[in-house]
Order: sequence, then structure tokens, then C-alpha cells
Amino acid sequence: MSVATARGSVVTVPRVVINEVMANPRAIPDERGEWLEILNLETTAVDLRGWTLASEHDPGAVIGQSIRIAPNGMVILARNGDPRVNGGVTAAFAWGDRVALGNGADWVALRTTDGLTADSVSWTSALAGASRARVVVRQDLADVGGDGWATSTAPFGGGDLGTPAAANSVAATGAAEARSADQPAPERAAASEPLATPPGRGPPRLDGGDPARDSTLTIRFLDVGQGDAILVENGGSRVLIDGGPDAGPFGRMLGRLGLEGSVIDAVILTHPHSDHYGGLREIFRSRRRIGVRYFFENRDPNAAGLLANLRDSVASRARRGGLEYRDTDDPCGTGAASCTISMRGGARLHVLRPDPRGDGPNNRSAAVKLVAPDSSFALWLAGDAEQSEIRWFDRVDYDRAPGMGATVLKANHHGSCDGISSRYLDLIRPEIAVISLAGVNDYGYVHSQTLDQLASRRIPWYRTDQNGTVTITVPRRRGPAGERAYTVTVERGGPSMRGPSDRRARNCGER
Repeated sequence: MSVATARGSVVTVPRVVINEVMANPRAIPDERGEWLEILNLETTAVDLRGWTLASEHDPGAVIGQSIRIAPNGMVILARNGDPRVNGGVTAAFAWGDRVALGNGADWVALRTTDGLTADSVSWTSALAGASRARVVVRQDLADVGGDGWATSTAPFGGGDLGTPAAANSVAATGAAEARSADQPAPERAAASEPLATPPGRGPPRLDGGDPARDSTLTIRFLDVGQGDAILVENGGSRVLIDGGPDAGPFGRMLGRLGLEGSVIDAVILTHPHSDHYGGLREIFRSRRRIGVRYFFENRDPNAAGLLANLRDSVASRARRGGLEYRDTDDPCGTGAASCTISMRGGARLHVLRPDPRGDGPNNRSAAVKLVAPDSSFALWLAGDAEQSEIRWFDRVDYDRAPGMGATVLKANHHGSCDGISSRYLDLIRPEIAVISLAGVNDYGYVHSQTLDQLASRRIPWYRTDQNGTVTITVPRRRGPAGERAYTVTVERGGPSMRGPSDRRARNCGER
């Protein structure tokens, strides 16, 4: 992976992945038995000297000695480096008490000497006595409990299951998991082989483009009135999710955001309602000089003339080779339910297929999960999805892969109570919620039932009608104590405000 710098040079992030994770040994204590297997996908050796290992609640450990990994080779990094007491594992580096892999929810990241994330993985729980190992070798499979990973079956050392520094041995279900991932091959891909896909298929490639210097993640929930528009920026990559209801105001906002004359790597239209696509026409006006690399939408039939005009603009650029037009029902073009956009700063957006039988545009909303470079922060958003599609998300196990747990919830359907439920909040477990809407609206948004549910769980909310544009910044580096660090900045007001149109809904769509 290459990242362009502000001076035009290129910083190469080696293709080095965390290939196997033993977070919860059973034969020996955690402080002696935790380890990670690191795999080098490059065709040349990579030296880990000066690289950093970071984790959720820990200060992190810097690799102080030279550790060269041969092409397609593997090394073990472990909490304890003595094979006589750590289950027989020989480690190239022992990180000691600087990192402890949690048995519950945790993440671990491997960062280069420049602080760029080469790879990061996360989990919500760790099975006792067995490692989780990749069955598909790709850098965008961050959830070790999801597709592309499986539980090890071969015993080692004192009786735990895993294959440290050897070919992964996994349960038969691992092959099925691999087949359901974006890479269709049923067998574990050889580390030396590039995962080639035909043009227009596979995960979007965001090589080149605007200059990038660090991995700071910035999310702006734009104040566009009664509609949605979210701008995500990371390492020089830009992704725009929806575009609000009005072309004129949104066009002026493009100028204020410095997007005119720039490139937007991906535009995602969650569903074909005008309060989500109305402003998107402006990014295709020639006078704006905005390039778009990928455009995602579900392409459902729709009689609206303005949507037809937008689709004509997208299709015209696609015919000229100026962008790739993707269908959210098959976002990677491989038949997989999800597709990952890897931003140049290391953040990842998982674009998730909407309910294929959703009753109307709202329940055909594509969901998006955004994960920070070190997996310490996540955002979940699902357009205007209502109760029936929320239940569908649950049935198809989006809570398992890529996982619905998130730091921030972008409230469905502008705060309508038909877009929230106790089960939904249980799956997401947000620390805060952000709601996009107009202060004076005909719908009674934000519904009192929504605010009551958030308040009962002590989840503060921000809303664009009262706070203006809401900006969340996840910095490149964590706080001095290793704590999760993100800031929320608003144009006015504070958290958990009420609005002039808020009222109680008669029916919240629960069935």
C-alpha cells in the first residue's frame, strides 16, 4: 500500500498482516501465553525494527531490535518470549506488560516507524484455548470473529490449539467462512499471490490521489436541513455518504469544504430519497471540477426526474471511464454481502448490502460501518432503515461480520422512532448518537420515543438542527494513558438538546 505525501513523494506501507491471534490461552496464564503471528506478504524482506504494537487499553510496545521477516515468512510476537514457560512458542519479540490482549472486546494494531497502520484486528470475545487464524489472506479482514477467519484445530505446546509460525490449521467451517467473504476462493490464498479481480469487481482501490500525511480520521455530519450528508476524510481519501436535499445550499457547502477542484474517492447513496440525493447533482457539475472514483447506490427503479438526472450523470462518467458505478446489492461485484473501502490513512468503510426484499426505499437503505485505522473507534449508519430492515440486519448476522458495535450511531431516519429499538441499541452499544434533520419539520422529528430510549441508556446525542455541522475527529495518536481519543466539535449548543418540532409519534413501526 502506498500513501502520497504533501511533497509528492510516496511512503510505502509494507503489506504485513496479523495472521493469527492467541488472545485467551487456557493451558497457561495469559501473561505467558498470548501471541500474534505476523505474515509478510511482500516479495522482499521486511524489518520490524522501530515498529509499534498497540492495543485498546495499553501503552503499546516498540520493537527495539531487528526482526527481519522473509518474503512470505512469519514471525511470532508474544507477551513472554521464553519457550520453556510460554507453551513452547519461540517468539522473535516479547512485548511484556506493555500490551495485554483482552479476553473480551479488544483490538491490536501493528504500526510502522512512521506511525502508519500496516494492519489492525479486533474482536468482541476470545475463545479460551484456541487461536483465531486467517483462512483468506487480505488486509481488510479486521474482525477475527468474522468471515475470513476460523478457529484453529491443531494442538501445540501444552495443549492449546494454534499453529504459531506454521501454516494455519482451522476447522472445516473456516472454508465456508472464506467462501462467504469477498475473495471467492474456498482455499486459503497463497501469501505470495496477489488477489486479482476483474475490472469493476473487488474492493475499491484508492491508490494515488490527494496528498496524505497522517491517519487522522475526520467525520463531518453536515448541516443540510431535512436530510443526510456525511463527509469522511482520512489520509487524503474522501468519502461522501448522501448529499442532502437541496443542490444550491449543498453546492455552496462544497466550496466551503474545499471540495471544488478535488477528488472524492467514493460517493455512497444509501437509498433513493431526495433528502439524501438532492445535493449530489452538484458534484457532477462541470464547473465544480470534482472527480469521483466510485459511486454506490442500489439502482432501484424510481420515477423521480431529479434522480434520473443524477443517474445519467453517473452513467455518463462511467461510460467515459471516469468512475466505477457500483450496485449496493452487490457492492464488490463478487456476490458478497459487503465490500470494504480501505482509505489511505488506514480507516476502513464496510458497505453492506441492504435488505433485498425491503418494503420501500427506507428499508432498502445500505448500511455502512466505518472503522478507525487502529480499530479504536467505529461509526454505524444505515440511512433511513426502519424496524423491518433493522430486524433483517440482525437475522443476516451483520452483528457478527463486520460487527455492528460502534462508538457512534448515526440515528436512522432523522431520529424517527421507527429507526430505533432496544435490540438495535444492544447490538450497536454507542457512546453517542448523531441525528441529521431540520429544526422545523413536518414529521415531529426527533420523536420523543427516540430521545427517551437514548436518555434511558445515558447516551448523549448531537443534532444538526440545534448544533449545526457536527465534526468528530479521531486523532492519529492515542492519549498519554492509551485511552480512546476522539473529539466532538459543534458549531453551536451542546449535547442532548431538544428541538421545536420534537413530538411523540403515534406509531413507531414495531410489529
